[in-house]
Amino acid sequence: MSTETLTPWSQELSNPSVQDALTALIQKLPQINEAVAKMEQGIGVISAMAMDTQTFNNITEPISQISKVALNKENVEALASIADKLPRIAQSLELLEKVVPLLDSVAQKENWVAMADLVEVLAAPVTERVQGGMSIVKEAKERSERNTSTVSIFGALKLLKDPLVQDGLKFIQALLEVSNEKRKA
Repeated sequence: MSTETLTPWSQELSNPSVQDALTALIQKLPQINEAVAKMEQGIGVISAMAMDTQTFNNITEPISQISKVALNKENVEALASIADKLPRIAQSLELLEKVVPLLDSVAQKENWVAMADLVEVLAAPVTERVQGGMSIVKEAKERSERNTSTVSIFGALKLLKDPLVQDGLKFIQALLEVSNEKRKA
């Protein structure tokens, strides 16, 4: 080789930016070597798979199924719409995963029986009071039907002194006052 051909190389190597680039390249040679080895492994795997017709068919079969789907404008737009909604769909599925165990437990017969028993226990005092009130009303109705006497003005005035009648009249008076206030407002 002549000195004329080495001279341009010498000049390039004397450039500090070229020296920095070469230094960086030399420092990265182990990483480059490792990347090349991984690529060679990948190429080996792909080559082996290409040679194995069963594996090749297993990979290409789903792709051929997808290619049968009509890729018209409407389908592509629908696919894009679904892709846009994937975060919300994922959130909904997470919520559904949390709710399903609760729904499963609610749907079990034993839980319904336990709930019915609880309602029965809680409603028993109210039911007893209502039945007691109904028996009072029934007895009062029967007595009033048997009583054939008339109520005189003095009898009515005497009834006005009864505490239950007083409470009832106070309630009716308050109800009328509230009703008037609400109607005016």
